[in-house]
Amino acid sequence: MGSQQRPVVSKENLSEWCEVHFESPVCDIIFESGYSSAVFGIILGNNRRIVVKVRPWHERLVSCWRVHRHMWEAGFACPEPLGPPEKHDSLAISFEHYLPGGVPLSCGLEAAEKLGGVLAGLVKLAPPSAAFPQLSPAWGFLRWDDQGDSWPSATDIVKDLNTQHDPQWIERSAGLARAVIRGSRLPPVIGHGDWWSNNIRWESGHLLAVDDWDSIVSLSEPAIAGVAAALFSFGQSTIEESARFLDAYITASGQHWNTHEYQIAWAAGLWARLFDARKESIRGVFQCATQLEGEVEERLSRAGIEHSW
Repeated sequence: MGSQQRPVVSKENLSEWCEVHFESPVCDIIFESGYSSAVFGIILGNNRRIVVKVRPWHERLVSCWRVHRHMWEAGFACPEPLGPPEKHDSLAISFEHYLPGGVPLSCGLEAAEKLGGVLAGLVKLAPPSAAFPQLSPAWGFLRWDDQGDSWPSATDIVKDLNTQHDPQWIERSAGLARAVIRGSRLPPVIGHGDWWSNNIRWESGHLLAVDDWDSIVSLSEPAIAGVAAALFSFGQSTIEESARFLDAYITASGQHWNTHEYQIAWAAGLWARLFDARKESIRGVFQCATQLEGEVEERLSRAGIEHSW
């Protein structure tokens, strides 16, 4: 399954782009994947193996590539990016070295600890946020600072999320979480905005590679960690998993967070989960909302939000 914005790409398209970039045509396609992007593992005519990623063009992708390149050169576990994204009509085309293998961690507290630690290492090694102004405004569902109090547009469905208002607890909780996040003046850092377990591959208990470098963001550190803590377990981390993730992140970062920083983390994580719940309810699927409804009171409390309805 792919999103509404995933491009349709033919083997002829791929071969043409590879001829220009590598002076070699496509010999075989190893795999095809991707949700919002079309991603292909390819064997070229000279037997070189690469990954081609195709998605709608956006200027921020150049900054994402620069961060990716910085991280690879610094020795972080990720595929080598082979040049910045190239613009072909309305599409961004980029290439990576093919780095096969590895599997995502399953759900649970051990996964929370490992993934929290890896994210802290990524943020610590990332370049300064000030060098990447094109990463603002935030990407996708993390645009809680958009003007007004409506939902930002989703990148993977056409329908406006603001056309549905039931169940009402989603709307009310989102407004409360948004107010907490907007009240923060914490400095931004560079981090990964889509820290799902399946974007991080492991081999024999060791980190093999972090993928999806289009999801680089510039946000406050608690917001980055909080969203990751809420979503890493395939979009539905439990409260215990989220708390363990944040503890592991803070320990690995060598920091000590104050109450405000904890509250921002929990508010940002709640916002991300509410966005998914609203998006899925627009599609007529209520699993995300049902799972979150039993946790929303505790997540609001950990975000320092007092409410009554």
